[in-house]
Amino acid sequence: MLSRPHSYRHLVQRWRSVAGSSGLRMRSFAQAGVDQLVYLQSPALAATGGIYISAAIHGDEAATSEALVTWAEKHASRLSRWPLLIFPCLNPWGLRNNMRCDAQGVDLNRSFHIDDNPVIAGLKRVAGQRQFEVAVMLHEDYDAEGFYLYEIQRERPHWGEDLLRVAARQMPVDPRERIDGRRAKAGLIRRRFDRALFERIGFPEAIWLHQCHAQRALTLETPSEFALEHRVRAHVAVIEECVRRVTTSPRREAA
Repeated sequence: MLSRPHSYRHLVQRWRSVAGSSGLRMRSFAQAGVDQLVYLQSPALAATGGIYISAAIHGDEAATSEALVTWAEKHASRLSRWPLLIFPCLNPWGLRNNMRCDAQGVDLNRSFHIDDNPVIAGLKRVAGQRQFEVAVMLHEDYDAEGFYLYEIQRERPHWGEDLLRVAARQMPVDPRERIDGRRAKAGLIRRRFDRALFERIGFPEAIWLHQCHAQRALTLETPSEFALEHRVRAHVAVIEECVRRVTTSPRREAA
């Protein structure tokens, strides 16, 4: 199917096709202006051990929603067997208008401490009390010089270095030693939860998931100035590796 990375309508059509061919349940969870936001859930998703994936919380990061649906189309025949909760696009207005924030000027990725935002509230209702083995948030960065990722410290062994090696097969890893003011090593920013910082700037999706729902929280970043196809391939490759690790883990096989 031809790519229209800033068309939310086209994106939803593709996800309807994925749902129809894969057995995933697709439902609305919030209304934002004229847009109904949707999520997809697999029959294999249980209260624990699942995989949370989201995209396009920033609308000017179009490779994220494109990569997520491209990955789903590629693996449609297997999706129902994997424990998945997917949010294909958290900011349709922003995607359509190539804007970071939503129509009200709100940065949703600094708003997970605010429960009266309809998108955040709806997402939290869907997540419920689930505990995910991994949460993967897809992002892009205008200033990036290659692929990089944030990994919040908790579960060991860490995955960050291995995931960067997977991404490096698709595009260079960001070589900078400081990214967004934080120390980075070969594309990896491994951070601890700093409550004072996030009370000042607002709570991102990854921090909320780290606190409440996920053993691992990973934020993937591709350079938005690189070619779309390369950014999509890098995201897809890392999603595939995360899913592989969860679905072949001894913990899941024992369950």
